Amino acid sequence: MTGMAHSLVFDALSAADRESGRLYELLKHVVAKIDAGDNQELDILLVKKLELEDLLHELERQRAFPHAICAVPTASFDDAEEEEEEEEASKLPPLLKRTQEIARRALATSAATKQKPESRQLELDLFIADLLDYNIKDDTASMEAPIFSLATKPDMKIWKWTSADGKRWLEVTPSVKGRATMHDKDLLIYLTSQLMAAMNAALRTGKKMPGRRVRFTLYNYLTATDKDTSGDAYDRFEESLERLEGTRLKTNISNKKFSARDSFELIERSKILVSEENKRMAAIEVTLSEWLYEAIEKKEVLTINRDYFTLRKPLEKKLYELAKKHVGAQPEWLMKEETLYEKTGSRRKIKEFRRMFKEIIESDSIPDYRFSRTVNDDGVAMVKMYQKDQKKMVAAIARKKTGEAE
Repeated sequence: MTGMAHSLVFDALSAADRESGRLYELLKHVVAKIDAGDNQELDILLVKKLELEDLLHELERQRAFPHAICAVPTASFDDAEEEEEEEEASKLPPLLKRTQEIARRALATSAATKQKPESRQLELDLFIADLLDYNIKDDTASMEAPIFSLATKPDMKIWKWTSADGKRWLEVTPSVKGRATMHDKDLLIYLTSQLMAAMNAALRTGKKMPGRRVRFTLYNYLTATDKDTSGDAYDRFEESLERLEGTRLKTNISNKKFSARDSFELIERSKILVSEENKRMAAIEVTLSEWLYEAIEKKEVLTINRDYFTLRKPLEKKLYELAKKHVGAQPEWLMKEETLYEKTGSRRKIKEFRRMFKEIIESDSIPDYRFSRTVNDDGVAMVKMYQKDQKKMVAAIARKKTGEAE
């Protein structure tokens, strides 16, 4: 039994043995409530214990109990000590036995009644995203699954996708302003990057972990993601924020905490702080979805090239994500063209998709990776993704050979 529970029992017994009406009656009241399944009364007892602190201090000076409960250790005990405690406890009067049982149950329920609210509070603590030195991070789930629209005009249709193996699926319902786009996703990547860097720093220094409620300035976000900071940038950002907050996702792509029945917004809520002087955005606060926050906590993210933000075509961004996810540090990755088409989430007809894909291949605009189209021996159209940098390619091949040799 821990020191907290032992103290709780000891103080209760002190009051009972001294016939202190207030605490003794409270104890009987809590016994009855716990018997009825009302575990919240345990918290009331702890609060009342603090309220009666002066009374307890006075009783402590007069303690002299014959009861064996006073010998209960405050540290953990082995099997022999546990048997001795049970033997001694058997000598207690019925009410005192019941009190000891309550204290034991207090230990078992404390994690459920106290740690969960603390965890919730941690998630909602405000984190100021103002780091200057950080890597760009993207969550692996949305890198592979076509959550974000490739359209440049409002996409008002519900989007459904199922993986080729049929094990993963998602349904994306747009906001009244349309479905969140690949360009809108830049904000989530920016915040994911800031949070991941802050979490890593917290682990190194032992400081408190950042929560999923994040405040940042629009200027810092726009410059970090290679966006224009003049003209109607503020209006475009507000529309982007509304799409992210309004787009609802239902999926079985799980972070273990979520099941196929869960659905959520990409951003849970947002608040724009406006300067009284010039009536412009001073800062923005957003609360990320628990789904994304938990992915960051579990480091289900990959480092991506900063040049990702220079890509202007939504399809370019999605192709880079797929290459990074599948090729990674390997020399290359081969995929059916039809599978690639489905994973991009393109609404274009396959013929138009191939035309656009061909232009991107020829422009060689995607950082780190190149693409080529081919046909296998069975006549199936295939796409090869491979390392652009020759040194990385040679190193990747060497690693692959070493792994095969082992």
